[in-house]
Amino acid sequence: MLEEKRESRYYVLEGENPRRMLLYDFDDPGPQDSWLIGQRFHSAPTEPVVVPIQPGYERAELLPYFGTPPVMSNEFFETLKGAGVDNIETYDAVLQSEDGTVQHRGFKAFNIVGLISAADLTRTKFSSNNPERLIDAGIESLAIDPNKPKGLLMFRLAENVGAVIVHDKVRRAIESKPFLHVVFREPSQFISL
Repeated sequence: MLEEKRESRYYVLEGENPRRMLLYDFDDPGPQDSWLIGQRFHSAPTEPVVVPIQPGYERAELLPYFGTPPVMSNEFFETLKGAGVDNIETYDAVLQSEDGTVQHRGFKAFNIVGLISAADLTRTKFSSNNPERLIDAGIESLAIDPNKPKGLLMFRLAENVGAVIVHDKVRRAIESKPFLHVVFREPSQFISL
């Protein structure tokens, strides 16, 4: 019974480090496309996707997973694939300083194909008055309904598209690797105001 409960657990995936490299958002591939809405692109972005490094952070620490903007290392992506995640479109990316003198390759810009309204509406505490509770709803405490993802191991939360949710199987695969500064938040600890 405990193993069955564990198999249906989900976490909010984040990259966290106070000394992290700060990146600017990058352009959407086309007028109908967005990196955050969980749908396949109509137009593929030009590769490599140039991800601007914010001035003053050129020598800060690289993360294997940034989340916002949607960038991960090639090794992190391979770990996701190895865990069974099959709903990510990836594009080669280069993290680059404003003047082009600092560049970091070995990264992917990613589009998660899967936007799921997975919040358990009876247990999630919303802080906003957004009656639709979609896209960027304020959340004080999230509860995931394990039946709503329908087998997806990784997806964007429709109630707050910046939140990337992963299944426990994915968490275990990532934790088995030496990735630093990757955090798995219990949904109840997720706050987005």
